[in-house]
Amino acid sequence: MNTENSSPVVNSTAKHKLRNLWHAVPAAFCLSICVLVSVQRSPAQTFPAQGDDTTSSMGVFRITVDPAFRPLVGPVGALLAYAGYNPVNGKLTSPLCIDNATTIGRSGPNSRFYSFPQAIGLPAWDSISGYGDYPAIPFLWAAAAPPTEEVLTEIKSFVLMSVAPGPDGKQCPPDPRIPSVPLAWPMVRAGTFAGVTPRSLGIVQENVANGSLNPDFPAHSFFDIFVNVSLPPIPGTESSVAFPIGGALLYNDSPLIITNLNLTGFPPQVVYIHGETPAVPLKFKLSNPPYWSAGDVFGYLVLAGHGTITNDCNNTTAVNGLLNAALGPIGTTAPELPVEWLRTNNLCPSPGTSYDSAKGTNADGTSLDVVKFSIPGLGTIFARDFSEGNLTIPIPPPPYLGTNYYNPSNTVATMELSVDGLNWFPAQANGPLSVMISNTTPAGNIISAFDTECLSLNLAGVGPFGPFMLRESPTRQSLGKHTIRQDPRGFRVSSFFDVFLELSTDGGQTWIPANRSIRVQASVPPAVPNSIFVTSYTKTNIVLNWLGSFQLQSASSLPGGFLDVTGIVSGPYTNPISGSQRYFRLRQ
Repeated sequence: MNTENSSPVVNSTAKHKLRNLWHAVPAAFCLSICVLVSVQRSPAQTFPAQGDDTTSSMGVFRITVDPAFRPLVGPVGALLAYAGYNPVNGKLTSPLCIDNATTIGRSGPNSRFYSFPQAIGLPAWDSISGYGDYPAIPFLWAAAAPPTEEVLTEIKSFVLMSVAPGPDGKQCPPDPRIPSVPLAWPMVRAGTFAGVTPRSLGIVQENVANGSLNPDFPAHSFFDIFVNVSLPPIPGTESSVAFPIGGALLYNDSPLIITNLNLTGFPPQVVYIHGETPAVPLKFKLSNPPYWSAGDVFGYLVLAGHGTITNDCNNTTAVNGLLNAALGPIGTTAPELPVEWLRTNNLCPSPGTSYDSAKGTNADGTSLDVVKFSIPGLGTIFARDFSEGNLTIPIPPPPYLGTNYYNPSNTVATMELSVDGLNWFPAQANGPLSVMISNTTPAGNIISAFDTECLSLNLAGVGPFGPFMLRESPTRQSLGKHTIRQDPRGFRVSSFFDVFLELSTDGGQTWIPANRSIRVQASVPPAVPNSIFVTSYTKTNIVLNWLGSFQLQSASSLPGGFLDVTGIVSGPYTNPISGSQRYFRLRQ
C-alpha cells in the first residue's frame, strides 16, 4: 500500500504564478461536487416568513468504490457488473432518481445576532437551539457580521427513487452517462421525516448586510447534508447473492457541505456545488457476513446532484441540465472530489503512486474524459486516460507556512491518442516534472491542507502520428489541493491537480493548448483486508470466510508470530477445533 500524500513539487523560475489559498472547512470532510439545481417559484425580493417549501425533484450520484468491495459490484463469471458500475475505473454511477415531495423547512428571518431556539417549518416541526447544532459552518457564514439577515433551514424529507418502466413498458429516455434499472427503488433518503439522522441543516444569508431593509436577495446558502443510500440487489449480478433482500444500506457520518452564493428566491433557482475537499466516505450501516461489517467503507461519494426542477424524466432539457451540472457533459466528466485513500506514510507523493485522469467510457462507448488539441488547418488530436508515473524519491510535507519542491527528472506518462476521436492508440512520453507544495494549516488541526501547483512538465514521446511533445502550460496555472489526516492504520491522504496541457508535433516550434484543463488524482492503492467472519461452527470445525483474495495467517498467541496458512488466500476456510487456541488475521 502506498501513502498518497501526493503533490509532486517543483520550483519554477521560468514563470511567476500566483497561488490561490484554500481554506478547509473546520471539522468537516465534505463530499464531492454536489449540485442542487432548482427553479424559482416566486420573484419576491424579501425573505419569506417561517414555513416549508415542497417541490418535486430528481437526482444522480457517483461513488468511487473501495478496492476491497469491488468484487461485490464487478463482473464475476457469468454474472454481469452491477448496473452503472465501470470495472475500468471502479466507479458506480446511479440511475436517474426522482422524488415527488422534497420538503425543506425554514425559520423566520432574523438579523444577526439574535436569540435561540428558532422554530423550523409551519406548523413548527423542529427547532435549532444554536449554531452548535451544525456539524460544520463554512467561514463565509460563520464570520457574517451584524446586521446580516439570515434564515435557518432544514431538509425535512426527500426520498429519491429509481424509475421503473411504466405500464407501457417504456422508461426514461436513455442517456449514456447513467444506467437504467428494472425496478423502482428508494435509493437516497435525507431528513428526519425520511428516517435519516443526523439532521441536514443549512443557513441562507443576504449578500448585502442591510438587516431588515430590502432587498434580501441575492443571498448565499449552504447545507450540511446526511443521507442514507440503498443499493438494491439486481438479478444477474453478484449483488443478487451478496446483498440483503432490502439492499445494501450506506450512510455518511461526515457532512456533505453544499453551497451557492447567488440565491434569488425560495425555492432557489441555483446550482449548489461543493468541491476542493476530500470526498465523503459512505459506510455500511448494518453487518452482512461474510461480505462486510457495519462501519466498513464501501466507497466515496465523488459526484452528486439534486435538482428541484421536475419529476418528469422525459423533460430532456431538465435532465440534461442536471446531468451536465452533476456528472459533466458527455466526454467531459465533472471534476471529482479527491478521495482520502489510506496510505502507510505521509510522503509526497506516495511511493508507487501515479496521477491519473478519469478513465473508461460511458455506456455508449464514448470516452469519459477527453481533451482536444485543435491544430489550425490540420484537424484535432484527442487525448484521454492520462497517467503520470515513475514519481521516485518522494519528499516529506512542509511545515506550516513552509514550501517544498519535488523535482523528478524522468517521469513516465502514458495516455491514449486519437486523430478522429473514435480509434485510440496507446502512447508514452518521458520527461521532468516540477511541483510545489505549500502548507496552509497550523499545527494541531485534524486535517493538514496544502496548496499545490504543477510548475512545469516537459515530456517527449511517440504517438500514432509520429513524435510529439507535451508540456504544462507556461502561462496558465495548474493548481491542486493536497490533504493529510492521521489514521490508526497510517494516513488518509487526498491529492489532485487540474493541469493545463499544450501539445507540439513539430519539435516544439509551435504549441497547441488543450481546450480545457484535465483533473488528475493520486492513484488508488491496493485493496486492504476487511473483516474475517465465523460463518458456521460445530464441535469439531469452525468455518472462516472473508471478502477478496488475501493471505490467511494464524498464530498461537498475541502478540505472536503470524505465519501464512499455506495455500489459503480466499474463503471459506475450515479450521479443525483442537485443544489449543489459534488467532487468525489477513495480510495484504
